Amino acid sequence: MKKKLIFQITFCAIMAALSIVLEKFVSIDVGMRLKFTLYGLPLMVIGVIFGPKMGFTTGIVTGIVLQLTSPYGISLTSPFWALAPIAWGGISGLVFRFLNKKNAWLNVSLTVIITSLSANLLNTLAMFMETVLINDPYYTLAAIILDWPIRLLSMIILTIPYIILVKIISTRLYPFQNEEKEAKEED
Repeated sequence: MKKKLIFQITFCAIMAALSIVLEKFVSIDVGMRLKFTLYGLPLMVIGVIFGPKMGFTTGIVTGIVLQLTSPYGISLTSPFWALAPIAWGGISGLVFRFLNKKNAWLNVSLTVIITSLSANLLNTLAMFMETVLINDPYYTLAAIILDWPIRLLSMIILTIPYIILVKIISTRLYPFQNEEKEAKEED
């Protein structure tokens, strides 16, 4: 059982690091507060493979490191900006478990769509909190409202590669999906 736990923790750490690298170095910033990034992919894989607890924990670690390494550092709104990575890991695990852990295309698609929408809404909340708490001129309420349809469109576009990649990766890692259940049976 310890070997399985060590494997899970190690795999989660690697996926958190991959998520951070994807966000910091592989994102495509197209302006208007719009960015194409696949940083949520490793977090969703963790949620699907190991469940909401490990997904939530990996998301917290990723969110904290992303905030610590952001150009703005830690601020009043850092907890709000850390919510999206937490959602990528935790909500994907919750939704996938709710759908009975069946790795069918429909279940993976619903998991990705619900998780992506949640992360999008949480990032919108973080932008709003920047306006309320810090009075950041970059995030005005009008800009947030006007940009949301564009950000939603980019989210819809990104769900296609997310669905395909989560399905392929989770299928390849399927033997590790039932670790939680097996660990309880061994106790």
